[in-house]
Amino acid sequence: MRTTALALGLAALAAAWLTCRQTAVAGDEPRPPKPPPLPAPPGPDEFAGSEACAECHGDLHARWSKTAHALTIRDFTGAESARPFDGEIFTARDVEQRLGPGPVMECEGPGGETGRFPVEKVIGIRRVQMFTTTLPGGRIQVLPVFVEVPPRKWFDYADFIFGGPSKLEIPKDSAYSWYGPHRNYSSRCGMCHMTDYAIGYDPDAGTYATTWKEQVVGCEGCHGPAALHADKWRRLSDLRDPVVNPVKLAVERANEACAQCHSENLLVKTGFRPGGDFYGSFEVAGLEDERHLHPDGRAKELIHNHIPVLESRCGPIRCTKCHDPHGHADAGGRPIPGDLMRPLDDDWTCTQCHEGVAKDLAAHTHHAPESAGSRCVNCHMPPLVIEGGHGRVRDHTMSIPSVENTRRLGLPNACRTCHLTELPGWEYPHFEAWYPDAHARNHRVPLARTIAGGRARRPEAKGPLLELLADPNPVYRAGAASLLAWYDTDLRPSLLDAHPLVRRAAIEGVVRRHPDAIEPLLKDASLALRRAAAIALASRRERTDYDFIASRAELRGRVARVLEECAKERPDDADVHFLLGTLYRMDGRTDDANRELSRYRLLRPWMK
Repeated sequence: MRTTALALGLAALAAAWLTCRQTAVAGDEPRPPKPPPLPAPPGPDEFAGSEACAECHGDLHARWSKTAHALTIRDFTGAESARPFDGEIFTARDVEQRLGPGPVMECEGPGGETGRFPVEKVIGIRRVQMFTTTLPGGRIQVLPVFVEVPPRKWFDYADFIFGGPSKLEIPKDSAYSWYGPHRNYSSRCGMCHMTDYAIGYDPDAGTYATTWKEQVVGCEGCHGPAALHADKWRRLSDLRDPVVNPVKLAVERANEACAQCHSENLLVKTGFRPGGDFYGSFEVAGLEDERHLHPDGRAKELIHNHIPVLESRCGPIRCTKCHDPHGHADAGGRPIPGDLMRPLDDDWTCTQCHEGVAKDLAAHTHHAPESAGSRCVNCHMPPLVIEGGHGRVRDHTMSIPSVENTRRLGLPNACRTCHLTELPGWEYPHFEAWYPDAHARNHRVPLARTIAGGRARRPEAKGPLLELLADPNPVYRAGAASLLAWYDTDLRPSLLDAHPLVRRAAIEGVVRRHPDAIEPLLKDASLALRRAAAIALASRRERTDYDFIASRAELRGRVARVLEECAKERPDDADVHFLLGTLYRMDGRTDDANRELSRYRLLRPWMK
């Protein structure tokens, strides 16, 4: 009886469950489809653009948008120009050039023919403005008439290059024509005015298909590609964050993030990322560069300040100690010029370290404490004339003024930047009375004498250059190594120097006397050093040992492989194509030689 009741109860429960289940199923809404899987994370080298950064870093983005980095190049509408394009005729070197009306410049063009060239972009906002056009074949070129911004004056590009006003006659279709390689924006300028920039040169067609992510120096120019960074924080994933914060890098590495643009350099290897191998990607000019640097190491032309900062004894100091790349505002909310942390006349930037000077400013400066003569920057970072007299930059060596270098070598000194109406030499007795031991303790007095002597190849400069070769500062060692190439000196030990700037500088001197010592550099980890070594071995310089490579097919092959690698990185490198053509011709590779020499002539058409 109990068994029957239990069986009936279980049957009833089962029937009830089945009825409820059928009812529930019948009343169920259709289930929504599963969401599609998230896309794969972007690659570590993928750029996102500065607007993507604004999603989380809105305040920094807003401040940055008012800086010179964000405004370095803009589409031309006319409003951006410091002087209107209203049809005015400007004459330079007896050549008439019409500016406008509208976004056009009428001037001599390729072949010497007058043409009307569309003005597409304007570069610069503070000192000088330049304008670009695109020539056939996609090459972006800087047009020949510039504007000096503060006085709103037109001036000719030849004045900018050679100093002016210039009466120099520039032959048509020459290296220095405005449509020649020196004013080629595509190959020489864009990588520092744009972000994620690719030259896009076709060496066989001689054409450009240039691309960029942003027409600004964007966030990723200093922090590296950020698409993966943005994706990581949107997903809150545990992927490694590829973005670099230069503040967390060692001082020299952090400054190299700035130096990729703020140095006089040649880009050898594309794809440099902040925190990476700077000297492996760039060949950097130093004290041997007479065009850009005075012999005391201060700027003579636009040197972009990396070398002056690196050689300064006010350091090692981070660029961001004084500058804020995101922009900084004063107490009234106005952006501080130069993207400085504090206004230029605020001595705190210096006195936070030099506290003793601040306690008795007049005793140090011999000027009234509130006057311009007591501002730190006016004596230790005076404005230096550059760009053919059309621009000024502050001296970033942050050094002691020297009237001795003015007296002996004619170099500028800080006193003359303020006392403009005084006769030359007026400052000598005052300075020497106030600072009687300044010459003895200013290392730039013997430095200037040594570098000037080395540049002139004076015999008496050899001893001081050898002393400079042992200096703790790599800029001085590199300058000495470069200039000692002209003296009977064994520079092989400098090839082992700890700093790549010195190793690069020693190559020319070593290859003249010991070319075999250069061979190991063909395997160096740094492409810039490999390139320098290959060019030194392949070039017919002032040497009597050219047969060293002419008689060694195996060495020619190794040199050619390095140059081939360089040509892949920079297919617009004319020197590399010429040397490859020379090497291939030595090896009887006629077709390859003709191809490379044709590529060279496309880049240098005036070279027959």
